[in-house]
Amino acid sequence: MKFSRGTDYALHALAYLVSRKDSDEKIPVADLAKKLDVSSTYLSKILARLVKYKYIIANSGAKGGYSLPADWADISVYDVIVAIDGEPTLFEDSFNHGNECKIQRLMMEVETDMVQSLKKRSIKDLI
Repeated sequence: MKFSRGTDYALHALAYLVSRKDSDEKIPVADLAKKLDVSSTYLSKILARLVKYKYIIANSGAKGGYSLPADWADISVYDVIVAIDGEPTLFEDSFNHGNECKIQRLMMEVETDMVQSLKKRSIKDLI
């Protein structure tokens, strides 16, 4: 599975927030973008999606920025991928032979295993 640049940014942003979880400091998007060496405009769009799914909290104002919710450790890597990219698919069988196609069956099993593995990995595993 190849995930998007957006998912890559989201996972790195979350990893940074997790690494600073013991600090009450809110991280402004400009600081986060500088730390990750990415575009703050694009990162803002990614962070907005994470806010929508309640995977991070946006705090406005002079001392505003982003922080983690209380239940942050329950967020799986798969959750983040779906929030940014939608439901991932690894394999599309051009022939659609159904279950009798061993190639399709094998690829679907591998994809299921990968999804289950990503669901077992919390964002706390990113640090």
